Amino acid sequence: MRVERPYQTVHLVCGESPAGSLKVGLDRHQKVIGFPDFFGDGPVRHLDQKSGQRQRLEWLRDHLNGQDDYFEKEYEKRLAKALKEIEAIPREVPIVLWSGENADEQTGIRYFLYLIREKENVVSIINTTIAFKKLYNTETFQEFHPHTGGVEPEKLQRMYLGNAARPLTEVERRRYEQEWESLSDMGGTLRIWKNQQVQAVNENYYDSLILSIAANMTDDQGDGFVKAARIIGEALGRIDDVVSDMFLEYRVRCLVYSGIFEIKGIPKSMMHYTVSMKEE
Repeated sequence: MRVERPYQTVHLVCGESPAGSLKVGLDRHQKVIGFPDFFGDGPVRHLDQKSGQRQRLEWLRDHLNGQDDYFEKEYEKRLAKALKEIEAIPREVPIVLWSGENADEQTGIRYFLYLIREKENVVSIINTTIAFKKLYNTETFQEFHPHTGGVEPEKLQRMYLGNAARPLTEVERRRYEQEWESLSDMGGTLRIWKNQQVQAVNENYYDSLILSIAANMTDDQGDGFVKAARIIGEALGRIDDVVSDMFLEYRVRCLVYSGIFEIKGIPKSMMHYTVSMKEE
C-alpha cells in the first residue's frame, strides 16, 4: 500500500496540464490536485451529485471527439480519483485554488468551493492572470495569460511564494457557493467569462465566427474545402476567452449536420476532414 507523504498545503487547479506545471514549480511538501475536466463547455447541472456527473459524462461521450477514447476509458476513473482526493483533504491543511480570467477555471473554483463547503480549512485563491500582470508586466513588456495552464512553473512558484494567495472570508465563500448553485441550476452547455462573471450562452455562440473564418480562408487543395483543424486553430486565436478545441470541432460538425457546410472525409478528428460552405 502506497503511503502518501505529509504535505503543508493542497493546491486545486482545473486540468492535468496546469497541475503538472504546479508540481514542477512547487516543492514536495505541496500536494497538487488537477481536476481532469474543462468547465467551459458541457453541462454542469448538479455536477456535485452522481446524477449530474453521469449526465455530463454522457454529453461528453455523445458530442466531443476525445483523443484515444478518453471519455470512454479514462474520464470516469480520473474524475472519481480527483473527487476522492478532495474529500480526503485534512481539516488542518490550507487549500489554495488557482484560476485565471476564463470561464473554465472560474466555473471550476466555484464548483470546488461548493464541494468543500463543509470543510473549515483556510481557503485562498490565486488569480494567475492578475498575479502575472503585477509581477511581470512593465511599460515595455505586456503579456496576458487568461489561463493558469499558460504560465511557466517557475512563475507559478514565484506567485505562490510572493503571497499572491488571498484568503477568502466566510462571506466570500458563501457567495462563491451560491454562484455555483446558480450556475448548476442554469443548465446549458457553453459558458463564457464576461464582465467578471461566468455567463451561460447558447452553444451556437461561436458559430458566426467559425462561418466567417471558413468563408474567408484559402482552400487547401484548390477544391474549395478547408481542413477543419485550420478553421478551429484560427478561431482559437481570435477568441478572447479560453475555449476547448474539441467544443469548436463539435460546432463545425453541427454546421455540417445542419447543411451549412459540405464535408469531405470522416469526422473522427479535426485532422481527418475538410469542409466548404454549401452553395445556395
